[in-house]
Amino acid sequence: MMKSKMGLLITLAVVMLFTLAGCAQTEAKTETTVAETTTLAASETVATTEATTEAVESKLQKIKDKGTLVLGTSADYPPFEFHLEVGGKDTIVGFDIDIAQKIADSIGVKLEIIDMKFDGLLPALTAGKIDLIVSGMTPTDERKQSVDFSIVYYEARQTMLVLSKDADTLNTIEAFDGKKLGVQKATIQEELAKTIFTKSEAKAIDKIPNLIMELKTGKVDGLIIAEPVGKQYANANDDLSLNGLDLGSEGGSAVAVQKDSGDFLDAINAAIQELLDSGDMDKIISDAMLLSEGE
Repeated sequence: MMKSKMGLLITLAVVMLFTLAGCAQTEAKTETTVAETTTLAASETVATTEATTEAVESKLQKIKDKGTLVLGTSADYPPFEFHLEVGGKDTIVGFDIDIAQKIADSIGVKLEIIDMKFDGLLPALTAGKIDLIVSGMTPTDERKQSVDFSIVYYEARQTMLVLSKDADTLNTIEAFDGKKLGVQKATIQEELAKTIFTKSEAKAIDKIPNLIMELKTGKVDGLIIAEPVGKQYANANDDLSLNGLDLGSEGGSAVAVQKDSGDFLDAINAAIQELLDSGDMDKIISDAMLLSEGE
């Protein structure tokens, strides 16, 4: 009987020993797994942070490495940007182009210009097909949701272009009640048509020259347009005139870039500020206006 009890005690002791050993191994494995997981998570966090920082900080360097700054613009908006034959070659000129060239020079790269419809500029920028937009673009709150903007480089009053014969009668907002207004698609002018001329019908078209033709052929009664641009078309066409309406400046024009462009946006702002401080901005605007008059 004693041997049986003794054997039972020995068996229980052996079982407890193995059980304790197993628990110790499990705890050790658990601690090792937790430690490895914590280390791995920390490493991944550091790697992600470094990658994000590198992406933000490397935008300017990528452009320098590429050696080219790709500009997106809609070259139908003199004196901002327009086509002109220079030395027998079709060339895109204007003060927006001069500003873009100044930015490219300050970075130390060549400027490449891509001409497209105005409403295609923002999609092209967010998709990475162009590096920046310089095209008389107003930094509205809606646009700021998808892109970032530089400091404002120019503020132009918005006004109305009409047929010369109508300049003395179509010169108030109320005079356009029930009439058709031409605006460039996806622009601040289109927004003005909706918010100010609530009793008029707005017709949005991609290109300014097409809108001018709509006005000349009587398909629209007036065009909402930036004053410098309207002046150029009025000076070049005896049958067109500005009607004197002041529709405000609506935030001016700025350069658009992709979100979180970091040092690239800083370089753009520095180049623009230098033009403003030196007085060169006034000169390139004046030169572009004179150039467009001889278009």
